[in-house]
Amino acid sequence: MDTKASEPTADEANPMLTEKQVAAFLSVTPRHLYSWRMAGFIPYYKIGRAIRFRKAEVDEALARMRVG
Repeated sequence: MDTKASEPTADEANPMLTEKQVAAFLSVTPRHLYSWRMAGFIPYYKIGRAIRFRKAEVDEALARMRVG
């Protein structure tokens, strides 16, 4: 039996998220997320006019902001 068929692909395991989704996930306003994005705290992708974030990269950025 091939177990690879049931494993999520790289894109499924690390989905692209919208600004609204990331702001809700982080419990911050979209404006605050924009400030973090412009300051370089959170990496993002610009696809046409749309801004997208990778879940794993948001998690890594959050870990870098950890205090203590």
